[in-house]
Amino acid sequence: MKIAIIVGHSILKNGTCTSAKGEVLEYSYCKELAPIVQKYLKSKGHTVDVIVCPEREFTKASQEKTYKLGKVNGKGYDLVVELHLNAYNGIAKGTEVLYYSSKGKEYAQRVNDKLDDIFTDRGIKYRNDLYILTQTDPVSILVECFFCDSKEDYQRGDEAHEKDLIARKIAEGILNQELPSLFELKSEGFKNGSYIGRRARVTANVLNVRYDRGTQYNVIGKLNKGDIIKLNYCLNGWISIEDYKGNKGLGYVSTDYLELL
Repeated sequence: MKIAIIVGHSILKNGTCTSAKGEVLEYSYCKELAPIVQKYLKSKGHTVDVIVCPEREFTKASQEKTYKLGKVNGKGYDLVVELHLNAYNGIAKGTEVLYYSSKGKEYAQRVNDKLDDIFTDRGIKYRNDLYILTQTDPVSILVECFFCDSKEDYQRGDEAHEKDLIARKIAEGILNQELPSLFELKSEGFKNGSYIGRRARVTANVLNVRYDRGTQYNVIGKLNKGDIIKLNYCLNGWISIEDYKGNKGLGYVSTDYLELL
């Protein structure tokens, strides 16, 4: 397939950003996310372009429409995916994907089904008032990954490995297949990246569960040799595990004392 990944919004000539802001600026986050989605799609042999509006060139937000439609219409794309973050009142949270066409609905549902592994499921939504959905030649969807003004949401996507996971989930939904993590930094015995769905056995007689990654954080639990634990994310020799109430609602243990199952 030939796919266009569009970063929603722009920075105007006067320096104003047209996107939402909160815990993170929507435009900046999506600008970082887009090339990671591209990386996953290209790893499966697809042609993928990232489209970003030129910064400090437009004098008003309405110029984004002309630019983006000119970049995708008549260019042979099979699919357009525009990336956004939602915002409302600091309390609303979750992921949703917008669509217009029946084929777009299929893509939207698959992407939403992947992202709701990470965020609250707000479902897919039909929209007939958005030009990126109604005025593109290719099939198109608009992904509202999470709410940028929700602290809870942003804490699920603020770290590099979490952003990589979000990008991978979007790509998996687009392609309708599971993809291996490409987050390649290594730790001893474990690679950095997602281990969701995996388990490990404790090899130490007693293993401390800490509030966050590192021995400087408080102990919030203890595991015994032979205990089986459910894994989440690994980063630099520390892995987050379920069923604890540390940072981001998880516990953290050293991978030095785990045997991956």
